[in-house]
Amino acid sequence: MRLLLPLAALLLVAAQPPEPEWRTTVEQDVLLRPWAYEPRTIHLRAGEPVRLRFVNQSRATMAFGAHSFFQAARMRPRDADIAAQGGFRLAPGERRSVELVPPPGRFRARSFNVFHRLLGMSAEIVVE
Repeated sequence: MRLLLPLAALLLVAAQPPEPEWRTTVEQDVLLRPWAYEPRTIHLRAGEPVRLRFVNQSRATMAFGAHSFFQAARMRPRDADIAAQGGFRLAPGERRSVELVPPPGRFRARSFNVFHRLLGMSAEIVVE
């Protein structure tokens, strides 16, 4: 029994993936424009750290929601609130950077506001 506890703890530590090398993070801008995201298709590399820089270029508060993407990605601890909420809102002119390691797959991004979605505030996140 005494040998099993340290062995179990060692296995748990060894099973955790290594911390990403955040200093080598690639940066990509995502613009929140009046009723649109740019780019409409966000291409990312699976398993590589990325810093997504979101910039609200409109005169209204805009939101970026991608619940399944943020839930599946490995987020930096300081961005954990985004994963829990599935996205965030930005006031006019506001910027926010999010650092994460994306998993492979295709994910939908869209505004929290139904009216904004009807006007085209949606995008696709493609991770390969």
